[in-house]
Amino acid sequence: MEKKKKMNDITKIVIAMLLGSVVGIIVGKPAAAIGFVGDIWLNLMKMFLVPIVVCMLVKGISSMDSPEMLGRLGLRFLVFYLFTTVCASVIGIGVTKFLNLGNGVHYEAMAASVKINELPGLDKFFTDMFSTNIFKSFTSGDMMQVLIISCFIGVAIVLLPPEKRDPIRSWFCSMADLMTSLITIALKLAPIGVFCLMAAALGKYGSGLLVTISQILGAFYAACFIHLILIYCLLLFAFTGISPITFLRKAFPTFATAASTCSSNAVIPVSLDVCTKNFNVAEPVASLGIPLGATVNKDGVGILCGVVLLFSANAMGIPLSTSQIVNLVFVTALVTSAGSGVPGGGLMNLMIVATAIGMPLDLVVMVGGFYRFFDMGTTSMNCLGDVSATVLIDRVEKRHEKAMAAKMAREEA
Repeated sequence: MEKKKKMNDITKIVIAMLLGSVVGIIVGKPAAAIGFVGDIWLNLMKMFLVPIVVCMLVKGISSMDSPEMLGRLGLRFLVFYLFTTVCASVIGIGVTKFLNLGNGVHYEAMAASVKINELPGLDKFFTDMFSTNIFKSFTSGDMMQVLIISCFIGVAIVLLPPEKRDPIRSWFCSMADLMTSLITIALKLAPIGVFCLMAAALGKYGSGLLVTISQILGAFYAACFIHLILIYCLLLFAFTGISPITFLRKAFPTFATAASTCSSNAVIPVSLDVCTKNFNVAEPVASLGIPLGATVNKDGVGILCGVVLLFSANAMGIPLSTSQIVNLVFVTALVTSAGSGVPGGGLMNLMIVATAIGMPLDLVVMVGGFYRFFDMGTTSMNCLGDVSATVLIDRVEKRHEKAMAAKMAREEA
């Protein structure tokens, strides 16, 4: 008798999302009562995020024996992530402008009393990136500070003599494996958590979403699709020869996990597995690119800021000049690069950007009530961007190494 093939975890998560949505719509508001079960699961995932980011990033950096290679890779990743975030914001604005969304919408203020902290000056912004207390950064979960601390530790290990470097690197590698194992256990509970989260969200808001939210949601996902094809897929095809269909098929586990958890950090183990196993990315490159991207790459939030803020401006009759739109793109790239990869972090980025450019927060706050529906898209784009960048830079790095080897061979000959 043939043994039945077990359903994989990703399939279970997708089914749980669909079933939770159906239950939420049918049961209605009472379904919101089970939302706490999903919150418990998310807390379980978040519990290991700081140590896994530290261990993975230190492992990736310390695995590069050459400081030159480390500097070259880090710069390539940062430039690529900044470039794609700017493109994301421009695409979000472009789609909203093309569809002429928000014009003719007579919107009255709903939450004018919301209080948001002002965006700090550039000096404070960069100063706050550097921790004064390593333990405080870890306990507070300040991911930008954690990222910088991890980079310093990794670089310090690379600069050590081999006899001192190897034992420390081995310890971080073992801890990275342990953290991955813990996250894997938590992911086994994903179908239960995802079912409860989706049922609660649909039960609370129902199937009859406001026309305004539906328009914003439609424009947002249209911009996400355009960004996915024009930036991720076409860049990968141009530089690596990987077809869009192949990329989407192999990167599907990242997409499914991102859409269900709505946390870039929680997807790190899955994306690392996708890069190394499905795309044959070198482990040091993946261990640097994926954790780094989970913190600084926020393409999905860039799209959301472009769509929501231009829609808000149109709906409230606030015309934006070209210079104001350029300022919106710049501020979005700056703010989102310091965002954390936790669920709902994109909403805070959106509110900060709106405040920074002087945009009323009325529609932004209303979007916040439905943010779960947007967060699935923002996190998916963020994480697919991490994978595409890591695969692309890995291929470029391999070509560079091959060219250097050929050059050395010619010189020796």
